[in-house]
Amino acid sequence: MKKTLTRLSVLVAGAMAASSSFADELPVDLGGHIRVNYGHLDWQESEIRDGFEFESLRLNLSGELDNFSYKAEYRWYENVDFDTVRYADLTYTFDEELSVTGGITKVPFGLLPFASNSFWFSVNYYLGFEDDYDAGITTNYTRGDWDFHFGYFLNDEYNDPAQYGRYTFDVADDGEYRNKEDGQINLRANYTAKFIRGATTDLGVSFQYGDILNLDTSESGDMTAYALHMRHIQGPVKVELQYIDFDYNLEAPEGQLRDRIALSSFNSPFLQAAEGQSYMANLVYSVPIKFKTISDLSCYTEYSRVEGDVERNKASSQWVNGCSFGWDKLFVYVDSIQGRNMWFSGGSGIALDQGGLQDTTHRLNISLGIYF
Repeated sequence: MKKTLTRLSVLVAGAMAASSSFADELPVDLGGHIRVNYGHLDWQESEIRDGFEFESLRLNLSGELDNFSYKAEYRWYENVDFDTVRYADLTYTFDEELSVTGGITKVPFGLLPFASNSFWFSVNYYLGFEDDYDAGITTNYTRGDWDFHFGYFLNDEYNDPAQYGRYTFDVADDGEYRNKEDGQINLRANYTAKFIRGATTDLGVSFQYGDILNLDTSESGDMTAYALHMRHIQGPVKVELQYIDFDYNLEAPEGQLRDRIALSSFNSPFLQAAEGQSYMANLVYSVPIKFKTISDLSCYTEYSRVEGDVERNKASSQWVNGCSFGWDKLFVYVDSIQGRNMWFSGGSGIALDQGGLQDTTHRLNISLGIYF
């Protein structure tokens, strides 16, 4: 514990000094975070059930030059011992309606920029459909109340399905189920309506299609996904709804189950159903009261669920209740997470009946982050 706190204090001092001393001299803007987490995991043995740990260090770079803008983010995770790029891309803006971005960049699918408000995200993040970044190019065109995205991605951010130390969830080679993302297109359309005075409603649809190369057969299968999404904001209240249907058609070796596919992130591969649907509903309340030291106080309840369309299916769900707020440079999340048959909540995978822990679990997660 002392070693972790000592390392944290050194990182805080160094990062803040670098930000204040050199920011004006560098051709880019610097930012980032330093975060610590407290977690209580009720399914773990008593000696490891509770813990306070240094979670991550993040470095952001961004800048502009004429019609170009660029940004990059790199993260170091102490609690799971890996470091990874999140994104690194370059944007050319033609005018206020049209821009093109290339590099390791966000996949335009579903509610943007996120389909959740908590630290823990929704189940869609763990399926690879939220805050996902791959290597490719996207075009964004805005016309009136319409916003359109088109994207083509060559592969995942590392072009290596056996690289498990990554931020986003991608198709993986776990040694048995050996597949790889091998080209993908994304289409997304969003309409911003004003049905009620003082309120906005975003209505959208997303489509994704990609080739999935099997590394044992050297043959390509494919995956298809589409989403319907809505975000309504009225005063301090926000409602978000999303439905996703996904289907991986795999060219697996003879005798291997085709009802599942391996994904990986945060240094670990796992199995999920190769076909299914996810459902998500969020309710968020931004407290309008002004406090002397507290800012951006909001509370939320977020429920998401995945059901597999396979013979060995078993639904996975996640229910997050919590609040977040800022306090000067500190930003805090307090989340209560209930998971059932859910990866990262004691489960062995997502939307599959693999035995193991399938009861409802509870995790209390408190994130304390200094953002600069």
